[in-house]
Amino acid sequence: MLERYGTYVLVFDADRDEVPVFTTTGRWVGEAATPDTIGHPIHAFENTNPP
Repeated sequence: MLERYGTYVLVFDADRDEVPVFTTTGRWVGEAATPDTIGHPIHAFENTNPP
């Protein structure tokens, strides 16, 4: 299942705990270890890739 979170797209898969995160333009952001930690790769991406 895809879910949009602002300018980010999250990919939820019932068979995996990890959650891949992309920008809405398709740029790879990172992978969260669990759904509860999606903020970590997003914050890291924003700190290294300012708008």
